[in-house]
Amino acid sequence: MKSFNSIKFVDSLAEVTSHQDREVLERSLLKTLSDFTPEAEYRFYRVLHSLSDKTALALIAYAKDNIIDSLSNEIKESSLHESFFESINVAIETQSVQIINKSEVDEQIHIIYPAVNSSDESFAVLIQSCDKIDFEHQHLVHGLLKVYANYLELIDKARRDKLTQLLNRETLDSEVTRILIRNNTAEHNILKLPVNSDVETRRIAKNSSFWLGILDIDFFKKINDSYGHLYGDEILILVARLLEKNIRDNDFAFRFGGEEFVIILLSDNRETAEEAFERIRVEINKHPYANVEGLSVSTGVSQITNQMNPTEVIEEADKALYYAKENGRNQVQFYAKLVEDKLIHIDEVDTSEFTEVDFF
Repeated sequence: MKSFNSIKFVDSLAEVTSHQDREVLERSLLKTLSDFTPEAEYRFYRVLHSLSDKTALALIAYAKDNIIDSLSNEIKESSLHESFFESINVAIETQSVQIINKSEVDEQIHIIYPAVNSSDESFAVLIQSCDKIDFEHQHLVHGLLKVYANYLELIDKARRDKLTQLLNRETLDSEVTRILIRNNTAEHNILKLPVNSDVETRRIAKNSSFWLGILDIDFFKKINDSYGHLYGDEILILVARLLEKNIRDNDFAFRFGGEEFVIILLSDNRETAEEAFERIRVEINKHPYANVEGLSVSTGVSQITNQMNPTEVIEEADKALYYAKENGRNQVQFYAKLVEDKLIHIDEVDTSEFTEVDFF
């Protein structure tokens, strides 16, 4: 480790906490660590809690030989030796640093640091691979991970809707913009790992893409009028929890406004996207609600491809939603399919006054 320079460390800390984009934040964190220990290798993983049978990790950032990168489409780790997972499990469960010493088959030392949030959960794991242990550096890494975890929670809190705790409208615009930029970048799905890395990299399947669906609770005004706004808020919170329960780790759920929600999910093709949105519709419809029987949602979906901006993506989904509302509700409609079937026409459907239409 380079001799500790407190001024440089404070500058590095300021750099880490100057970003609100999670990917940039993670790259900045690894750059700071690499500046102090340029000979070390770092892998930063998200802990996939949904797979409870055994620990599953997704690589989110990597640093080695002056290569520092992060990625949005996480790589599920499959190359780590079983002994790593044993030590990782201990690090996660005890929330303590674990060390894997050199062996006959591995000449490096591996130090495993858990990142813990305010809910006392280990949400990420940093693995440092190096030739020797430096306890001063261990304290540095441990402290930086605490700063990272605390700052990440502040960022996340600002991105959340206060009532439902789903991601908010501003975050939706940012996420769609990120996807549109990624779609137009040739290497957007590649983590730039060194040639000698044993991490299994992969592109997302050529036909895979993101799909944005706007979900609107049917007849929500009747619920508010009949049972009051407090009960209406309870319905919104319950639907939000159902959305979270029925999407995958890499999908996103947003509160769009009022009784509207947005889901962004990754799917190989339209057929699997249809299945996913239909499953969500059914789960909401069959769930029991006090005072309300057969609560349903109407959904309009658009594929995020090469649109000019988030507004264009949302307008397409909104047109499909409008069609679903006008043609029976409690259904999922895809913008592209409606256009193909000539049920709506690109230049003829105007939803600018959609919010003024009285469905009740």
